[in-house]
Amino acid sequence: GAGGQAAGERRRQQEASVCVLPCWKATSAAMSDAPPPEADPAAAAGGEGAPPAEEKPKRGKPKDPNAPPKPKNAFQRVTGEARARLKEAKPELATDLKAMGLALKEEWDKVPQEEKDRMTAEYEKEMEIWRPKWAAYKETEGYKEFFELKQDWIDARMKKKLVKKYAKEAPKRPKSGYMIFAGEIRERVADEVAKAGGGMGDIGKKISEEWQAVSEAKKAEYAEQSARQKEVFDVEYAKYKLTDSYKNFMEEKAKMESKQLQKKLMRTKLRGAPKKAPGPFALFRSEVMADVVRENKGLKTGELAKKVGELWKAVPDDKKVEYQKRADVLKEEYDKKLTEFRRDKIYSTFLKERMRVKLKENKQVNLWDAPKKPKSVFALYAEKHKQEVPAGKGEGKGVSALKQKFSQASEEEKKALEEQAKNLKEKYMQDVREFKESDKYKQYEKTDKAIQRELSTAGLKVLTVKFLNAAPPQPPKSPFAVFVSEKRKASAEPEGAKKSKEAKREEVVGFTKEWAKLDKPSKAAYESTYKDKMKEWEAEVKAFMAQDIWKEYLAEAKEFKVPVTNLLAQRASALRQLSGGVGLPERPEAMPARPPDAYKVFSEEKSPEVDGDKEQLLKMWEGMSVEDKAKYFTEASKLQQEYDKQMAEFKKTDEGKNYFRDVSRILRVKKVKRAKEVYLKDMPKMPPSALKVFMAKEMAELKKTSPLMKGFEAKKLAEEKWKTMDPADKQKLEQEAEEALQAYRDKMAEFKKTTEFTKFTRAKLTSAPPAKPTGAPVKPLSALRAYMKEMQGLGKKREELEKDFNELPEADKNARLEKAKELQNKYAEELAEFRKTPEFKTYQKFQFLHQKRTNCTLAKYKFCADAPKKPAAAIMLFMGDKRKDIMRDHPELKGTQVLGKASELWNAMSPEERGPWLQKEKEAKDVYNKKMEEFKNSENYKAYMKVVNRYQKGKAKAKGAGKGKGKGKAPDAGQAPKGPEYRDRAKERRELKGEYETIAQEFENHGEVSVEQSKYLGGDMAHTHLVKGLDFALLSKVRTEITKQQKAEELQEQRKQRKAGLDKKKRFETPLGKRVYFSVVETMHPHHVSFKKRMQNMTKALALGQRIRGAPSTFLPGRMAYEFDTGMSQGSSDIPRTIFASKEDAPKVDMSKRVAPILIETV
Repeated sequence: GAGGQAAGERRRQQEASVCVLPCWKATSAAMSDAPPPEADPAAAAGGEGAPPAEEKPKRGKPKDPNAPPKPKNAFQRVTGEARARLKEAKPELATDLKAMGLALKEEWDKVPQEEKDRMTAEYEKEMEIWRPKWAAYKETEGYKEFFELKQDWIDARMKKKLVKKYAKEAPKRPKSGYMIFAGEIRERVADEVAKAGGGMGDIGKKISEEWQAVSEAKKAEYAEQSARQKEVFDVEYAKYKLTDSYKNFMEEKAKMESKQLQKKLMRTKLRGAPKKAPGPFALFRSEVMADVVRENKGLKTGELAKKVGELWKAVPDDKKVEYQKRADVLKEEYDKKLTEFRRDKIYSTFLKERMRVKLKENKQVNLWDAPKKPKSVFALYAEKHKQEVPAGKGEGKGVSALKQKFSQASEEEKKALEEQAKNLKEKYMQDVREFKESDKYKQYEKTDKAIQRELSTAGLKVLTVKFLNAAPPQPPKSPFAVFVSEKRKASAEPEGAKKSKEAKREEVVGFTKEWAKLDKPSKAAYESTYKDKMKEWEAEVKAFMAQDIWKEYLAEAKEFKVPVTNLLAQRASALRQLSGGVGLPERPEAMPARPPDAYKVFSEEKSPEVDGDKEQLLKMWEGMSVEDKAKYFTEASKLQQEYDKQMAEFKKTDEGKNYFRDVSRILRVKKVKRAKEVYLKDMPKMPPSALKVFMAKEMAELKKTSPLMKGFEAKKLAEEKWKTMDPADKQKLEQEAEEALQAYRDKMAEFKKTTEFTKFTRAKLTSAPPAKPTGAPVKPLSALRAYMKEMQGLGKKREELEKDFNELPEADKNARLEKAKELQNKYAEELAEFRKTPEFKTYQKFQFLHQKRTNCTLAKYKFCADAPKKPAAAIMLFMGDKRKDIMRDHPELKGTQVLGKASELWNAMSPEERGPWLQKEKEAKDVYNKKMEEFKNSENYKAYMKVVNRYQKGKAKAKGAGKGKGKGKAPDAGQAPKGPEYRDRAKERRELKGEYETIAQEFENHGEVSVEQSKYLGGDMAHTHLVKGLDFALLSKVRTEITKQQKAEELQEQRKQRKAGLDKKKRFETPLGKRVYFSVVETMHPHHVSFKKRMQNMTKALALGQRIRGAPSTFLPGRMAYEFDTGMSQGSSDIPRTIFASKEDAPKVDMSKRVAPILIETV
């Protein structure tokens, strides 16, 4: 670049010595009759009156003026000197580049070979000096800035090449008036300039001068020609935009721009990133490359690389190990520097900007064919009338004038435009639905998710390095982890010694065996240590989260769209959350705390003696005899009894009932989950589909043949292979998959007959039995069980405790047996008294119902699995057929709104229009009834009815004691008071007897009631209201007669009280209290004369978006709304649905508005 600049400077000096004025200037002055314009002497002399010379932007490839000038080779030296000489001798070569190139080649061929060699040798010496200077200059900021300038120029050139590539098929752009004029005179001007010795630039200057001399009328003619060309171009270009060529051009352009921007971001934002550490081969190559180049001059880069590769193969293995060690050290240093660089904010900025570039490319490539949003009513009006207003911006021009004109437009025109806009919007919505089904939109969504996932993954790494690594280290994850940690500390192994995975696994297995041998108090000690460590860690974490670094983390996590890591979340709860499990509810504060066991009582007593050394306490406990430990077990038993009493009282409270109800619900979920793990572990697994089998096989083969291939690339190739697969081979795979699926179904049918599946079904379908009523006596423990409960803290097995009980001293053992016998006798007396209470009878009834529900449900699940399904009603069949049509015609409807619309259409249909679906319903019912008759004759149905009939027969017994132990004797049915005799009201209603004679006559008067009132009487518009109407009328009549007298008495009493209240004068102790009452209390009454006016003012204030002082956040503007069902069908509710939005989703209040958008009169 520097050599070219020097040559250009020398050429300009030579031209200045030959001619003072440019040649085309002299020629123009000679050809023109008028004298040349006089030059300003001040400007010529460069005096004070001369305007500052404007630096003209340079064209062509940018050059770096600060770079060390590169030496010229022999060819450049010869041609640089000859170029000026040839241009002076032959001026026509200045405009003929090809001829100039041939002339320079002739000059080069005239130079003797000895002279060429001499100049080449000088060039090599100068290059040896230049190369270190160039390497040092490349590290400066000046070079990096110039490189960006140069790369921008290269990128722009690449875009021009792309445009030029596709411009062949595109219509030619219309020429401006000036370009049409220039095309007419260019040939003549070029000849004149060539004769005068001018260059390419002189031609443009000459044309510009002649254009300035053209009259305005002539310029208007050229402008008219340009406008006609523009009209033709617009039509042709609109057609061209629909071609595949234009589509390909836009896609390539978007991808090119995205690629260039991403590279620019990497060059500018990652400029301070550390250089990647070299590997062993790269270190070796840097050492030998200079010698290889020196010995093999003239070889290309690829051949030099082969030479270095051959030398690397010859290096011995011990030498390669040394290179590897050096590379590992450099890699560690690089990783540290990279971690530090990722902490910098500039790296986070790079990730976000790169994501924005990729998202923009994804939209431009995949959403280019997306339907364009239709024009609004005003936009349609503006397009139609834009020629009627003056162009420009400001008052009375352009958009402003169109808005004024639109406000004065007629209602007919506005309605026509509204209808047109509505049709355009419907077409747009239809186009959008179709576009969303296309492959392009699916590719857009897939790419968008991949980009977001890439940012989240990179952001998570940044946040971990930048913030989470500074958080307090995680504590042991369980009491067993504390045990393992202490064992490892006690071992003689050096700290930080690395072990293999196998060694660690064997070590943990050994620790697990030792842990299993510990007794319960020992494990409780480790549990206590674990809880203490967790509390310390939680305190450290809370202190860490109170710092500013945590606030920065939250802000950046929101920007990266990464979920905030909860540092206080326990590992077990996190795993439960990931697996879909639910933890137990939080313990209420009023709930009594569980008392300490025997070991904790011992620790509290002995801890001061050993200064809280937990290991010493554990050794002391393990060394004590059973007799010494009995003291602590007795004290722990007393504490447990007090706890049981407090817990019984807590369970009676509302808080306790709610807590244990939630616990019961969650335990049921866990019970089903546990049942799946236990009973369904041998359940057959569903086989994969044909596509999954093919994909797994193909991807495994691709991984073997191409180990460096990425997973997504292998998946893409496998999918393409599946699509282009021979139909016969594909059918074979699908047939094999179908056979495997059928085999799975057969195995599943067999598995459902097993005991394991029956146990799972019972666990899934059975519910908890009814809770025992309050006040029911609790069955006492036997002597053995009471002893085992006292000694449960020893960690002994059942057999060992039974042996210890039998070996007790005779007096102690007899005393325990006698005490248990007394408790059992007392319990029998209390139970006999409790069985006489109504609570016990109610409890027995609930027990019977629970047993009936459980067994009938199990029987139905077991025997009625093959029962025919009840057919859908006619309206449901209609909804199924019309659902897609309704969603297509009304895209704004969602969910239940679609069903509401279908119900509205169904209600509006006549019986003849409903005929096809009613016929389908009838046919389906006939088929169902036939299948049901067949099923009722099967053995399964008989087995099911046998279970049901068992409880139907035993229903009367369930009210009493029934059979079985402890259930008591059934009470005599004759003791119950006799109720009123049974009346067959259905028969009376059918025959219109008794009360129904007058009701039937009254109902005739309901023939003219409206449909809205009719829906409360039952039936519909096409059927009679008689059946439900009589019931409703009878019910209303009975209620009216019962409450008429009561209401009359209440109204009379209210009138008396109101009259008595009016007679009393209000008395006030202070004048302030009187003023407060009349200004606030009395005026706030709804019957006050100003109440309506104040409510209107308040409504206007709410419509303006103002918030009432002291009002809860629920009433923020836009947060609460009511949804009304405008297409109510018969039987639906007309009660609106209340919808609450979050504070963040509520619209912001615009306090600048002076007028309410919705006035009270329009609400």
